[in-house]
Order: sequence, then structure tokens, then C-alpha cells
Amino acid sequence: MVTATIALGVLACTEDITSPASCPDFPCGQIVTVESLLVTAISRDTSFRGYVESHRAFALLAATLPSLDSRPIFQTGPIPPRLRINSGSDTTTGPIVVDSSKLTFTWLRRDSAALNLRLELYRLPLGIDSTSTYAGTDPAFGGTPVRVVNLDSLVALPGRRDSVTGDSVLSVDSVRHAVTFSLKFDTTQIPFVVADSGRLAFGLRVTADAPASAAFGSSEVGSGPEVAWFIRVDSAGTLLERPLQRRLVGFDGFVFDPPPDTLASNNTLRSDTLTVGGVPASRALLRLTLPRAIRDSSQIIRATLILVPVAPVPAAPPDSFFLMVNHVAADLGAKSPIANDTIAPKSALFGPGLADTVQIEVTSLLRFWQFDTTSATAMYLRLLALDRVDSTQLVGFEGSTFTALQLGSSRTPAFRPALRLTFVRRYKFGQP
Repeated sequence: MVTATIALGVLACTEDITSPASCPDFPCGQIVTVESLLVTAISRDTSFRGYVESHRAFALLAATLPSLDSRPIFQTGPIPPRLRINSGSDTTTGPIVVDSSKLTFTWLRRDSAALNLRLELYRLPLGIDSTSTYAGTDPAFGGTPVRVVNLDSLVALPGRRDSVTGDSVLSVDSVRHAVTFSLKFDTTQIPFVVADSGRLAFGLRVTADAPASAAFGSSEVGSGPEVAWFIRVDSAGTLLERPLQRRLVGFDGFVFDPPPDTLASNNTLRSDTLTVGGVPASRALLRLTLPRAIRDSSQIIRATLILVPVAPVPAAPPDSFFLMVNHVAADLGAKSPIANDTIAPKSALFGPGLADTVQIEVTSLLRFWQFDTTSATAMYLRLLALDRVDSTQLVGFEGSTFTALQLGSSRTPAFRPALRLTFVRRYKFGQP
């Protein structure tokens, strides 16, 4: 009995290796790539204004145009009216004697079509701040300017220095195409007032052979105006040389007329369009809803946000712009904070007269939302004025242009924003 059982076991474990392989049917799925235009994925989109005001902008905008007049204004800090006579332990001080002064500023953007750009410098009353208005400062611009300087002529001079006035070009940035100037003043043009501790307030206007616009550096990026005093110290009738007393601006901004359009309730702009850019800067908040099958079970190959302008872009000739998309850390409406990460898709560079669609690749953003399903699927759309091209990246600032781009919203069917997706459906494995 035992012998029979072992024999059956051996026969059961015997395999014929010469016979052909036999596999059960195993139906497999196929990789399917789908391209889809989602015209209803974006909804509840709204524009809000007030994110970057003129005194917080990264550029001081000056313009003398038929439709706009803009004037930079700034005020410098004080300097001590007395300084120590000796550098040792003697603390005796003497009154300072001012010989002259100089103003340094940076010209960021220029209009090559506006020849002979002239800078007019006006003294303003002390006390200007973020509440100063065009109407409030306008009387000071009605007087005689302290100086009128032709910036184009100064740049064209041999050595870039005027030997008569002492004005000069300090540097030219070949990357940003920015020019830094130094203008010199004697005490009859800018006297040192002891009661004011040397504080100064100025206003700028630009004129040219044609309607002109320009942008100057602001203190927000460390390129704002600076005043330096050439001084000596009076020591019992002997004047001792002392280093320059440099003072950056304590406040800078710009005032303009006419003001922006009147806002609707809750600081919301027109409901039928999306407004992006301008001063104070406007942003559009876009909320995205993806079909669950795409968000949860597909692999996104490419995603493109499509925006349609409802009117050509009005802008000064030297201005160039791009749109930036920033996703928000939480959807709180107008106060939604921008997420602190590097996911910030950008459009291609464009200029005045844009009337075609704007396309922004947002693949990285949608893949992030697939990875983090708890994130709010909302994004800010911002308009940035070009500052420079850093390697392959566009670098720009918000609130540094008067241009406001008008885009179709989800409430304008013919111009509504859309999302074009290329994705791979979920792979369906077969059953054995």
C-alpha cells in the first residue's frame, strides 16, 4: 500500500519539459493618450485690486501722455547739523558747512521713440507720504523747476560727463539696460536748511519731443534715489574736510491722474471680465475643478491654460509684460496667500497691442495638485512688467506698469478661460 502511494506521488510530480508551454488567457489594457479642451474647468473667477500700491512698487513711473500724467515723488532722511571735530576721545562738535550736493538715481526703462527725454526736478513741501495725491502736490509742480536735465544728451556725451554742470553717468547695466545718473547741485539750487536737518522732498516730471514715459528705480529694490551732501566741519573758523553725508529716501512713490476706475463693492472689479495689472495692482483669482477621473486616476502629460483678451493691450511703447501664475496656500478670496514654493508658471513675453490668446503651460501645477489632494485648486493670475531676462528666466515686478490686461471670464462664454489637457487614462490590467 505504501509502495503504491509513493509511485502515484512520483507520477504526479513528473513534468514533460518537451511539451509546448500553456498559459491561460490574460487580456491586457492599452495605453491611451487623450487630448481634451476643458472649457468649464475654471469657474468662480474674480478680479481684485490693491495688492501693490504706488508707494510699494518696485519702479517709480513717470509719464506725460495724452491720457495719463504720472510724477515720481520722494523725500530724503535728515543729516546731523553738527559733527565731531576730532575722531579721538574729544567729543567736541562743530557746525557743518555744506558746499554742494548730488542726487543719484537709476533710469530703468526708456522709450527709444521719445527723443530728448528731459527730467524736470521740483522741490516739494516736506511731509509727503503714502497719502499724498496728484491734486495735493500739483501746485508745487506749477513753479520753476530746480533743474532740467536732458538725459539722452548726457548719455551721448564723450565720457558721459558734463564738465560744466558736473552731471555724469555713473554706470550702465547691460543686462537690465538701466542707467545710473548723478546730478550735481550748488547751495543756491538746493540750500541746506538747518531747521529741516537737510531733509529734502522732490518731484519729477519727464518731457520729450513726443509723449514720454519712463521708469526709475525705487527703494523697494535698493535702487531708489539718494542725496549726498559735500560738507566740512567748522572748527573755530577752520573748515575741516569730512566724508560725504549720504541719505537714502525715507519715502518714495508716484502720483498720477486720472485715477483708476471706481471699484465695485468689496474691492471687486468688473464681473464680466478679469482685470490683471495696473496701479494699484489687480490680480485675478481662478478656481479650477478637474474631473475626478483625471485628477485621481490619470497621468497628466501636458496642461495649458488658455486666456483670451477682450481688448488690445494699451501700453507705452517701451513696456513689456508677462503673466505669472501662483497657486494659493488657502482659498480665502481676495486675501488668499500665495504659496511659498517655486511652482510659478509664466507666459511668453508680450507688449502693447496684444489681441491674441495667451497660453501658459501649467503642467507642474496640476501635477502638484494631483500629488497633494488637500491643496486648494485656486491660482492667482498676475501681470508683471519686465525688469530683465535672467538666463532663461523672465524677471519682473507687479505694480510697475499702468497697463491693465482685460481677459474674458467664465461669465463671457465667447472669451472664457479654458484648460487644454493631454493625459493618459488609467491603465487597466487584465484578469488571469
